[in-house]
Amino acid sequence: MEKIFTSIEKVAEELFTLESIIKVTKDTCQEREFAGIYYNLEENAKTNLSKERNHYNNLLNIALDKITNLQEINLNIELELGKLKQNTNYSCRKITA
Repeated sequence: MEKIFTSIEKVAEELFTLESIIKVTKDTCQEREFAGIYYNLEENAKTNLSKERNHYNNLLNIALDKITNLQEINLNIELELGKLKQNTNYSCRKITA
């Protein structure tokens, strides 16, 4: 049972790390878009870059939503295992009537 809890903690750590990476990437993309950093491009190229950044930003938002879902699932598993751990002594009891 302890190995399961350890695995759950490792999953939570990995999800937190992935969430942080995605947030930094998203924030950087948004900052460049809001600041109008277009690297001296022509108007058409600026428009295309802006659309591309917005597309990536939308994908990063979806990824963050999925990470949140996985974090909730992981937490629910941990809570249910905690209940199971409290309600059992890990023994296989033979029920006799």
